[in-house]
Amino acid sequence: MSDDEGARPAAGEPRRRARPLAADVFDTMPVAVGLFGADGVLLHANPVLADLLGATPDKVRGSLLVDLVEEAERDRVTNRIAQVVGRGRNAFECLLAVSPAGLAGVRWPVRAHVSAAYGPTGQVEGIVLQVFDFGPADAPPPLPSGLAEVLEEGSDFLLTAAPDGHISYGNRAAREVLGVRLHDGTLRLEDVLEPASLTLYRDVIEPQVLGGGSWQGELTLRTRLGHPMPVSARIVAHRPALGAAAGPGAPRSVSLFARDITDLKSAEKKLRQLATHDYLTGLPNRLLVYDRLEHALNRYTRHGTPVALMFCDLDGFKPINDRYGHQVGDAVLTEVADRIHSVVRDTDTAARLGGDEFAVLLEDYGDRSMLAVVAGRLIAAISQPIRIEGQTVQVGMSIGIAVASERLREVDAVVAAADGAMYKAKARGKGTFEFWDDDDEPPADAPAGGGSEIPPDPGAAI
Repeated sequence: MSDDEGARPAAGEPRRRARPLAADVFDTMPVAVGLFGADGVLLHANPVLADLLGATPDKVRGSLLVDLVEEAERDRVTNRIAQVVGRGRNAFECLLAVSPAGLAGVRWPVRAHVSAAYGPTGQVEGIVLQVFDFGPADAPPPLPSGLAEVLEEGSDFLLTAAPDGHISYGNRAAREVLGVRLHDGTLRLEDVLEPASLTLYRDVIEPQVLGGGSWQGELTLRTRLGHPMPVSARIVAHRPALGAAAGPGAPRSVSLFARDITDLKSAEKKLRQLATHDYLTGLPNRLLVYDRLEHALNRYTRHGTPVALMFCDLDGFKPINDRYGHQVGDAVLTEVADRIHSVVRDTDTAARLGGDEFAVLLEDYGDRSMLAVVAGRLIAAISQPIRIEGQTVQVGMSIGIAVASERLREVDAVVAAADGAMYKAKARGKGTFEFWDDDDEPPADAPAGGGSEIPPDPGAAI
């Protein structure tokens, strides 16, 4: 055994640290390896590590690990060393500041893996630093002191991945909610992106970000339980600087910053519901049924798909409202809406236009005789007695039907025609339906969108 391997020093000679027994093995390895004591002092650097640091092994021996890393990393590394020695963690990664020999003035960070070195008794006797990739680190530039901890503990999600999609880092929120596992090596962005968002990433975001830009918008992530989560996201690429002359290098990694917007989406959905649906019955309102009618007429024009609009007006509703009050009146309208919904198909649109006026939009229904069947069923269903708060009341329904044709291809024309046909049904005695024919003209005193109800007969049954 040589003096460096543990021979006792001569009398009066200062005692030196023994050369680590593993040093000879590490000196032959193609990776960069540094052996440190538990106090973070470098005991031995193999030639590959020494070359990365731009010095000889003897020159760097005795250096502190915290002095060899990027300046912004030093406080964090000091804490991590204490945690490893105290058995609070087994390993950590840091950015080693390298200045390879022969590249004067060029400096960049490389990713280093630091782990505990255990002695025969199982105690931590030191730490081992290893560098496998000598290129610039696949990570964002070093963060200012304290900022890394803020990102780690924040409620927003932070993911860092290689350009090929392999995830190398996820903060605490990403690990707990998305199931990201550090140092797993197999997890990819496609594992945390819903299919539609993954397609958007591959087709739009990735080329834009890797081409030099950044991207901001909405994506849908998949939680560790498999549930979709809408997020507001920003994605950027990281390009380590290799010196002023060389300019920025190719993207080494990308980072995704995301915020859960589930509550915002829920609020938006409620607002859309309020804007397009009747607050009392829950049926689509005038705005939505007219929009769907416009799309249906476009399909009729392009493909000839049959379209019909039924304009439905209650008979005898106003006396109920006047006699029993709006609470009973509202209950009647709600029951009428339920009965209409029970008659029409799921593919049809039943809507409340306002007051006691309803509409039904039908597509691809077969022929005119089927419309007559549907109208008859609606009238029969609505005319059944309604029991509300101990009172039995009864209303009827008059229906006007307009069928899309070469003459009726616009929303306003179809609505006016259906409204006019409904007036014909009212005039014929109520509780019936009428078709608008191409040789009919919508009455000038019936505005598109419905008119006022014809006053009920004084002796009308309630």
